[in-house]
Amino acid sequence: MSSIRWRFAFTIGSNLIRGSISFITGILLARYLGPASYGNMAFLLGTFLGIRQLLDMGSSSAFFTFLSQKPRSRRFVMSYFAWLAAQFLITLGVIGLLFPSRWIATIWHGEQRGLVLLAFTAAFMQNSIWPVIQQAGESQRQTVWVQGISTVVAGVHLSVVILLRKFGILQLYAIFAAISLEYFLAAVVAQKWHNYAKEETSGSPHITSEPLFGKYLNYCSPLILYSCIGFAYNFADRWLLQKYGGDVEQAYYAVGSQFSAIALIATSSILRIFWKEIAEAHHLADHARTKTLYQKVSRHLFFGGAMIAGFFMPWAEDLLRLVLGASYVGGTTTMAIMFLYPVHQSMGQIVSTMLFATERVSLQVTTGIIFMIASMGATYLVLAPGNAVIPGLGLASMGLAIKMIMLQLIQVNVLAYMIARIWKWPFDWVHQPASLLGCLGSGWIAHAAAMRMDIGATSLPGLMGLGGGIYLLMMATFVCAMPWLAGLTRDDLISNVTNIWGKAGCRWKMGWSNTPDSK
Repeated sequence: MSSIRWRFAFTIGSNLIRGSISFITGILLARYLGPASYGNMAFLLGTFLGIRQLLDMGSSSAFFTFLSQKPRSRRFVMSYFAWLAAQFLITLGVIGLLFPSRWIATIWHGEQRGLVLLAFTAAFMQNSIWPVIQQAGESQRQTVWVQGISTVVAGVHLSVVILLRKFGILQLYAIFAAISLEYFLAAVVAQKWHNYAKEETSGSPHITSEPLFGKYLNYCSPLILYSCIGFAYNFADRWLLQKYGGDVEQAYYAVGSQFSAIALIATSSILRIFWKEIAEAHHLADHARTKTLYQKVSRHLFFGGAMIAGFFMPWAEDLLRLVLGASYVGGTTTMAIMFLYPVHQSMGQIVSTMLFATERVSLQVTTGIIFMIASMGATYLVLAPGNAVIPGLGLASMGLAIKMIMLQLIQVNVLAYMIARIWKWPFDWVHQPASLLGCLGSGWIAHAAAMRMDIGATSLPGLMGLGGGIYLLMMATFVCAMPWLAGLTRDDLISNVTNIWGKAGCRWKMGWSNTPDSK
């Protein structure tokens, strides 16, 4: 468990640094490009996230699960990289050579073929190649290495964006080319220095003739239909928003996603570690450890997401005006709603990981297909204008945000209930409304208190700092009163506070004993 805590702590630290750098990069791009171009960039990259799911067909989940269970041969790893190369080259050839120009114009709303190909390359390097490198490293608990390289890549990308702006060539072509090159080079470096696969020797117990195709087919066959519908689901959200809302509404939604991603740092930090440990515990039939990991991590992450949403929601308009300027203030409601997205998203990623890591793929697939089909209908309903052939609500980015929150809440709890039934655990749900309502209520109270204390001369950062101080005191009281909401017992809470207090006291005494007066 100490190894998990260390890897999680290091990952949280590196993700905070990388997340901060990526957030700054995204904000600079949004300001420099303006809502229209930034929305267009988000649309292009977003559509290829859907295409990536279609190409993957669940193979990346299978790869990480098998690699986490026990050491695998180099042939096992290299065969998956060959599969990735096939995905990339075939898609590049189809879009570049086979698609007629009118298809390109229709699918990507008039964009040039060259820009579409560059966007695909950037999305593939960032969201297909690099995650596999991370998975392979994490499967061997080499967290420091993969997280360190990821942080360096984020810093390099920020520097590149600043340089492109300085030389007056900050265009979508240059941005996509930079992303492609950065992640390709990072993958080459990691692959060169990362010895995460066992060498094939005749006496190795891991070498046996691994039935690669059969293993992947058994795992992925339920995911093929799921991937196809997942592609349609992801593509439809972006395409319909672009069609009925346009570039600016696309930018509002992208900015809301960018801000809300702050709350997913903890989830992204623990997810691969959690996957590795659950896969191994399940493989060893250690059910007690599986239950402990699942319940503690679920509550930790849900409460953390609720805390962040509770603080930032009341400040949505002020943040947009301060960080991005008046041209983005129209997206205030969208961003406020999107702050709720990571709350159940973190729990959703945990329950999905639980099912994938224990090879219960069919349950995830069946539930996912039902909700994705429902979601596509809901997307049309909230985005289509009232004068469409089938009238909709015309809510643009705000409607898409509402749809995401509501359907996610339902789907996550359905899966959590099923997991509880499979493992014969109690369905753990009371902490959700208690945490969320407590954090949101505290956030609005802290915001109101800070605004009432304003005498007209305090800057927005100062007001937010004041509100943040009030909010943290309220949250500390909240956790002390109900530690179970954060996945803690009262003994855990007392132990953690005692350890922190003891270390702080020890350092203070050491500092005092070294002063001249003490001698």
